[in-house]
Amino acid sequence: MRYRLLMGRQALTELAQHGAFARMMELIRQRQQKLDDLTHRMELAERQLFEQLRRRWEMISAGVRHYDLRLVLSGTRKHLESGTAALVAVMRNVLLQHRVRSERLQTALESLSPLAILERGYALVFDSQGKLLKDVRGVNIGDGISARLAHGEFQAAVTKKQE
Repeated sequence: MRYRLLMGRQALTELAQHGAFARMMELIRQRQQKLDDLTHRMELAERQLFEQLRRRWEMISAGVRHYDLRLVLSGTRKHLESGTAALVAVMRNVLLQHRVRSERLQTALESLSPLAILERGYALVFDSQGKLLKDVRGVNIGDGISARLAHGEFQAAVTKKQE
C-alpha cells in the first residue's frame, strides 16, 4: 500500500508539473494579482477620501471658532450629516461595484481552473511518454494512452482512430 501510495503521489506530482497546468496556474496567479491590485487601489482611495474629509473638517472647525458656535455648529452638523450620508452611499456603491467585479473575476478564474474543466466531462489524454495529445495523428492503433479525468485516471490502448 505504501508503494502504491508513493507511486500515486509521484504520478500526481508529475501531472502537476505538466505545462498545461502550469499555464493555467499562471493565468490564475495573474488574475489573483489583479484582484489584489484592485483591492489595494480601493483601500488607498478610501484612505485618501477620509483624509480629504478630515482636512475639510479641520478647516470648518477653524472657521467656527470666530462665529457664534451654536449657530455655526448646528449648520455644520447638518452639513456633515448629509455629507456623511452621501459618503456612506457612495462608499457602499463603490464597494458593491468592486464586490461585483471581484465575484465576476473569481467566477472567471474558477471557470479557467483545470479541475473545473475536467468536472464538466473533459479529459486530458496523454501518449505513452506522458505528452499531452492534441491531435489524433499523434497516436497509432495499438499505442498505449492514459486519460486524466475529474476523478481518477485510466490506461487504454488505441483500437480505432478517425482524422
